[in-house]
Amino acid sequence: MTKKTLILGLSAIAIAASSLATPSFAAKHDGPTREQRAAWTIKKLDTDKDGKVSRAEADAAASRVFAAFDADKNGQVTPDEVKAKREAFKAARAEMRKADKGPERQELRAKLQDMRPVMLPAMGPRMFKRADTNKNGSLSLAEVTAAADKRFKARDSNGDGFIDAADLTRKI
Repeated sequence: MTKKTLILGLSAIAIAASSLATPSFAAKHDGPTREQRAAWTIKKLDTDKDGKVSRAEADAAASRVFAAFDADKNGQVTPDEVKAKREAFKAARAEMRKADKGPERQELRAKLQDMRPVMLPAMGPRMFKRADTNKNGSLSLAEVTAAADKRFKARDSNGDGFIDAADLTRKI
């Protein structure tokens, strides 16, 4: 009987302890929601301000981002250039987080959003290798545009040739 009582008591303590930890797992995330990120992305890419992104707007954005990543302007983006851009972004984000709340922080946040590439479909090493169709270790504008087109098609859930906020908030 004492063995059963001990086991039941320890089980009750374990359950109580795990219920105390639950609120920390369920804590609200302070970052932007999926909907907020979708709205920001549409706003950044939608150059004609019709509330959706066309294939031409997505291709133009891919070209702009490619130019931003191509630091040496040789028509190729290397993994080192991607890494340098990421590190610069991380440093700018750290600087913004250190700033006091107020106008300075808002200026740094705006700078950070301008730095953030909306679309380079080969940011991660695995995606970079996948986009590098000629396997030369770097990406050309044609490879980036092809990868962006592939991603556009995957996101355009209703096949209407446009990406809107609903397309960006669904999981693929």
